[in-house]
Amino acid sequence: MRGVYTAYADITGLVAAKTLMYITAPATAAVEILSVHVTNENNNTAEQWIVSLHRISTLGTPTATTITAQKHENGDQVSACTCRSNVTASEPTYDSNAPVDKQGVSNLAGFHYDPIPEERPVIAPSGSWGVRMLSTPSSTDVGVYVVYREIG
Repeated sequence: MRGVYTAYADITGLVAAKTLMYITAPATAAVEILSVHVTNENNNTAEQWIVSLHRISTLGTPTATTITAQKHENGDQVSACTCRSNVTASEPTYDSNAPVDKQGVSNLAGFHYDPIPEERPVIAPSGSWGVRMLSTPSSTDVGVYVVYREIG
């Protein structure tokens, strides 16, 4: 499918509730979120995680690592989205309405959000959405994946 990208980040030694990754759509296009995954990469002790996907109401200027999303097809242009991971300071302000998805999951299984086409959220042009760890995990390394499609 044209215009599909994966933003991926490794976060080592995660021990805090925080934004794992956020995506800001370009001013010229909307972005459809196809799937989100947060995987446990090294902690074999079972614990409960609470992970959510939320709309950001005020982004501000978080301190985070810039991610270069990878295109799925060679003929596609570079993604116009801004993707950042592992927010360490100045957390964004999230919409007070209910999250698009919020799950309590076993860290051994991870968080997986694979909506059917009719339920896929769309980030408005210049809008931002974030993947959040709402619980405080034991020290662990996580992989965060967001697959999205730039539309219109």
